[in-house]
Amino acid sequence: MRLQALPCRYLVLVTLAFALESYGQDDDGLLAADDFVIDTALLEDPTATIAGYERYSALLGGDSVRHCNGFPCIGWVEDHHPAGALKHRGYYDAGRLVLYKNYHADGTLERDFKALDNVRCVLRTYHANGALSSETRYVDGVALSYADHYRNGQLRYEEQKHRSGAYYERMNIHAPDGKPISTMELVDRKHSEFLLREYHPNGRLRSEGRARYNAQRMDTQRVGSWAYFDAEGRSVGGEEYVDGKVHASTTSPQDMGSAK
Repeated sequence: MRLQALPCRYLVLVTLAFALESYGQDDDGLLAADDFVIDTALLEDPTATIAGYERYSALLGGDSVRHCNGFPCIGWVEDHHPAGALKHRGYYDAGRLVLYKNYHADGTLERDFKALDNVRCVLRTYHANGALSSETRYVDGVALSYADHYRNGQLRYEEQKHRSGAYYERMNIHAPDGKPISTMELVDRKHSEFLLREYHPNGRLRSEGRARYNAQRMDTQRVGSWAYFDAEGRSVGGEEYVDGKVHASTTSPQDMGSAK
């Protein structure tokens, strides 16, 4: 069954809201509506994932112990699909996963997990067609970097957290053809300021400006100068923000509506 196309406005807001929430940021107004439409057939099929083993890995934040014949599993352990094909092969130490691979019933790799050292590990998942779906790198059970791809191999989304895991330093979203949809980058750590950019479907810049997280108010507000452009790259005006409110504008509300 072919999934229905999904407006990228929804994907962008959900993704950004999730990320900003971890830093106390939840202003949907940071992103304007866009014209991107993503065919969800290019996205990951959640029904094809083989999850559940993460709970046995301390490096992935799990705290469960797998038992074999009444004792914590030691060495290689295999699970199989109902028809007999290999589903999971992992190496266990005292019931905890050290490395493992999961497979679809047709034999294609679904995910691959391995420890890099005592605190770092990497988890990769794959689409049913064999293309890389996602890569997550963990440190002490905290995912510090994550990237996922469309089924055609193009990068869809990438994020990078500070090494403490407390906040995001970068977050970018791309269209299936590789063009950027939106980007967010921490540019002033001291003042908790992010540079936000949005793009037109043709890859040209649509808007650019900064947003600042206010710890006392527990929200994020636009600050400073914001610039807006049409799909041909021409400037259509700008705004000056003070405390999240427009202090001055070089365009009319009608022009701004068409620019956003």
